[in-house]
Amino acid sequence: MVEELPQFGNLTIAHSADGRPVHISRSTDELVFLAFDKQTKRLVELHVLGGGTVLDAVAKKSAIERARMAEGMRTQSCMRILDTGEDNGMVYYTSILNDGEFIADYISRRGALSPSTAFALVYQLLDDLMLIKASCPRLLGRVRLNKLLVGMLEDTFLQLRVYDYGLSKADEGDVIDSARLVTELCQALFLMLTGKAFSGENPDRFPTLTQLPVGLRTTLRTSLMDTSNAPASLEKLRDDVREAFSSLTSSSQGRNLRKHLVVIGPLQPVSQLQDILLEKMPVQSILGNRFRVDDVNQIRCYPFSVPAVNAKTNQPVTVHMLPPSRIVEKTSYDAVPLQMWRFNQDRHPNVLRSLSLWESPDWSFLTEEREPGFTLSRLMAERVALNPNEIIVIMKQVRAGLEQAVECGVAQIDLHPSNILLRVGKNGPTAAREHERLMQKRIDAWPPFTLKLRPHFTMRSLYEPLLVESNDMPLAVGAEHLSERDFRHRSFVTLAAYLLAGERHMGGKLQFSEVVPEATAAYVREVAEVSQIAGRAPSPTEFLEKFEATLSGSPSVDLATRLRGESIPIEQMESVGAVSDFENEWSSDEPTKASSSDVREFRPYSNRREGLPWIVYAAAAVIILSFGAWWLLDRSEPQQAVVGSVSGQTEGPKVDFAKPVGTHGIAESKKSVVTSPGNPKPYIASQPMPEKPIQISDTTLVKPTEPSISPSLNDKPSTTPPQPTETQKQAEKEPVIIRKAILPTAEEIERMKQGLVKRHVGSLPVTNTASDLPRPPL
Repeated sequence: MVEELPQFGNLTIAHSADGRPVHISRSTDELVFLAFDKQTKRLVELHVLGGGTVLDAVAKKSAIERARMAEGMRTQSCMRILDTGEDNGMVYYTSILNDGEFIADYISRRGALSPSTAFALVYQLLDDLMLIKASCPRLLGRVRLNKLLVGMLEDTFLQLRVYDYGLSKADEGDVIDSARLVTELCQALFLMLTGKAFSGENPDRFPTLTQLPVGLRTTLRTSLMDTSNAPASLEKLRDDVREAFSSLTSSSQGRNLRKHLVVIGPLQPVSQLQDILLEKMPVQSILGNRFRVDDVNQIRCYPFSVPAVNAKTNQPVTVHMLPPSRIVEKTSYDAVPLQMWRFNQDRHPNVLRSLSLWESPDWSFLTEEREPGFTLSRLMAERVALNPNEIIVIMKQVRAGLEQAVECGVAQIDLHPSNILLRVGKNGPTAAREHERLMQKRIDAWPPFTLKLRPHFTMRSLYEPLLVESNDMPLAVGAEHLSERDFRHRSFVTLAAYLLAGERHMGGKLQFSEVVPEATAAYVREVAEVSQIAGRAPSPTEFLEKFEATLSGSPSVDLATRLRGESIPIEQMESVGAVSDFENEWSSDEPTKASSSDVREFRPYSNRREGLPWIVYAAAAVIILSFGAWWLLDRSEPQQAVVGSVSGQTEGPKVDFAKPVGTHGIAESKKSVVTSPGNPKPYIASQPMPEKPIQISDTTLVKPTEPSISPSLNDKPSTTPPQPTETQKQAEKEPVIIRKAILPTAEEIERMKQGLVKRHVGSLPVTNTASDLPRPPL
């Protein structure tokens, strides 16, 4: 039996105080133990398939293939598998420690969740499942979604985690039973919304479910009451959950999923790992009288990293609890590097110092100075990924920290983000709020801060997986420093790729956001792949130089690239829309302009189709209809005219235009018939004419202006105004005719260029308002 084996391959099974193996409650089809991997020097979960029985050849091959597929999956919501193997005919795999509480126990202990929190949890899980379905659908064939683990991400955000891949069951290939997955998720959603497990009740009896949008309500009712006809689309369920979540919030800030997953006191799940390792003993009892816990609520949030105060010196410290020898042998790791006595705080500001180490047969306590700030992993949980300029700021201080650690005698440092502390801000009651504001800003806009590397071990260092594995190849005597230097170079490059891509990458392929230039993304992918091979990684200085060179050499036409999907040269973008006002005046012997095919027009809405876009035709139609409506209204109401004045008059003088004549399209009549309010008799007003008509470009559409009214001072209206003649009445009914402007001929332009003709441009006539006209007698 497995219980009798102290060793399982390169794994050492942990034992409790009474000598029995430490079991971890997981899937009923697997036998799970707490173990220590001697090769990677990490605490892991050991999963033995089939409950410790020997599988047949077909089942064994299928389980190993699916387990190795899961090794390349990196998502927050799914258990990460580290290694797969076989020992004595039994198939096993190791995974990282999954801390948290089962969803059934969590809901029964604290009650139903708020709808916004439940929808945010399920949507985050569905989003990660979509990534797995797109890259590896075979892995979703036997996944169980109704049995989930409620945990915390960076002790700050709630999350649901899948811990049962169903590897002990028969393989279904690439066929995914989506209806079963939808039904299991609806059962979990029913549990979170109502506070009880589904046992055949009608969902319409619960007010919380009847208030849901129609889409999600129908999906829940169908999946729970009629399993055979359950919807077979995870995408539709995700859309329904998103719609239900959006209906609960009205602002963009409220629709941020992370805002609804922040852990407060009542939402904190119980730490399963703390109960297993401490064997349900209170933390304060273990610390004794040496330390006083600073915040009792933080003990549940940080089970093995306790903020406390030294009882003798009253100094605020952080107490890290290290496991006893029955869990991990003391000889398997060095809690504090032996050469740390060389540490000088002034010369090594980027190295975090440990204060003391208390060792006992059961537990060991390591203390370090507590400073204001937060870890880099906490920032990554908030931001998911960093932009290239922020990475340059971070990695320059990491490079300085590695150089200072070598001076202290520490050749290797685990560059996991949880071991990197960003010291920023000040301690005080508003420190947490200040840190939250800083996390939302760009790092290069922060106030001055100090990055510190942790060279000593903590409990989290013992169960967080390494970013890059160390080189175990045999080396010549005296060449150990070469292996240590290569490990630093590989760790540095891998950390930069992790910060740029984030946690999510499928099948070992890094996925970058849209803000990362293509040249930078290609370089990081290439270097990250090369760094997996010993001796191939570049030095930190060389990596940063080339990384910055890719940023400076990237094109600056990101907007055009996003809109049209291609890069447009700057010189071509500058020439777009450039039209010469003197295009028709160039002589034939001058150099001609470039053809229209050489000029590329930037039209983001055209979809690369020939011809004018639809918006131009729509605008032309609107203009034509507007002119038609104006012309009809002008014919139906010829006597109405509105002229604004200071006195507030709504009706001004009525002007009658004669039919325009002339060689250049400009009205040449020197007199106009004018009538004024209260005086129906028209009178004659003279109009000065320019000596030469104004030239109008043929390419410009100009609306003819009304001729000005300049009545003579000698003309006085009579008391008995004459009646308009038949010719005048007929002229009033005729519409205004707009003719095309006639441009001067090429011969006239040539004579003007030679100075033979003097060009005179008349001044525009002065327009008189109603207040300037003579008023009729009362």
